[in-house]
Amino acid sequence: MKIEIHDVDHGGCSVTTGPAGHRLMLDCGLCSDRPWYPSVTYHGQRIDTLMLMNLDEDHCEDLPHLWQNCGIGAVVSNPTVDANALRAMKAECGMRDGVSTATSILAHFGPGFLGEWSHDLGGVRWHVFWNRYGADFMDTNNLSLVAFVHLGPFTILFGGDFERAGWRQLLQNPHFRAKLANVNVYVASHHGRENGCCTEVFDICRPDLVIFSDGRKQHGTQETGDWYASRTTGIPDYTKPAGLFGIRPLRKVMTTRRDGTITIDVTTDGRYFVLGDRMNQLPALSRMLAGSPTW
Repeated sequence: MKIEIHDVDHGGCSVTTGPAGHRLMLDCGLCSDRPWYPSVTYHGQRIDTLMLMNLDEDHCEDLPHLWQNCGIGAVVSNPTVDANALRAMKAECGMRDGVSTATSILAHFGPGFLGEWSHDLGGVRWHVFWNRYGADFMDTNNLSLVAFVHLGPFTILFGGDFERAGWRQLLQNPHFRAKLANVNVYVASHHGRENGCCTEVFDICRPDLVIFSDGRKQHGTQETGDWYASRTTGIPDYTKPAGLFGIRPLRKVMTTRRDGTITIDVTTDGRYFVLGDRMNQLPALSRMLAGSPTW
């Protein structure tokens, strides 16, 4: 399978394409500066499942155009957040076009698992977990979805915009804890911001690599690369010369800010290859990172 973590600054848009061509899109943020829009890149194509991980504008900004221009087979969102709940959470800050469209979809179809959804997209399996609106939280970040995507022994975890309190609530679920133990790559919650750092998650999870979907540094809370690196195993960095005995240095954290759109190609036996598209101008980086759970 191919996983593309698109460079949409502080937004989110990741697309997983399975061996048979099934497509799973997690969020539909955009970048207006370069520009890049999922509704343009995937215009006229089928999105088998669209997950609305977080119902904030930076995660669904292109939803009005994606809804019109692509064939969407299913929509998945937090089943406890209906249109009225979303309106209540946005009462003070208001809604822009993406969230307004999400609200209209929820009002018309309801929340949760809609359309022709399946946990198995041609061999790629996914599972989501969430907290409950009202019973657990009243904010969109901690009501994000958390998604595990699997192919064979490989697992990638998408953390949505979860903050520490949301993680701690979810960690009470033994099924979530069991899946957490098998993560190879983690797309950090809240774009790598400090309020998404939860030590208890890494008491269970020890990924090979952490990825931030982020833009230019705007806040002190973005200075978390070292925190994540200390909790990550690392994968060989083929852009650097080998050291003594041919051992490669390790890369532990990648960011869309530095590396551009990040592509992960995964084989059915769990091997994977990672490349940032800003490295393509340098031939030596064409094999930038390669990792396997069975080094």
